[in-house]
Amino acid sequence: YMTGGTVVVLGPVGRNVAAGMTGGLGFFLDEEGDFCDKVNTEIVAIQKVVTSAGAAHLRELIQAHVDRTGSPKGKAVLANWDEMLPKFWQLVPPAEKNTPEVNPDVLPTPQPATGKAAVSA
Repeated sequence: YMTGGTVVVLGPVGRNVAAGMTGGLGFFLDEEGDFCDKVNTEIVAIQKVVTSAGAAHLRELIQAHVDRTGSPKGKAVLANWDEMLPKFWQLVPPAEKNTPEVNPDVLPTPQPATGKAAVSA
């Protein structure tokens, strides 16, 4: 179950993604074009990254992942950002639908970094 925080997945996923996801945000790179078929949509909405706050948050997390791990995949995503961003899907549970990272009608407010994020590749 995911109840908060943010996860970024740069690799493939199995079936039933987001089952039990009641909070937090998920960003998933979909290079194969089959991600939506693998998502359990009972709770979450699926959307592209539609806000500049969401794109900035995603990019910052990938950069932190690269800085900490030297991830070749993360480096490739950042080097081709304009091409790669449209390949990301964002999973949004109801608790997050009115946040600036997912809703273009909500203005961002400055927040201190919490370090509560995970990136996998």
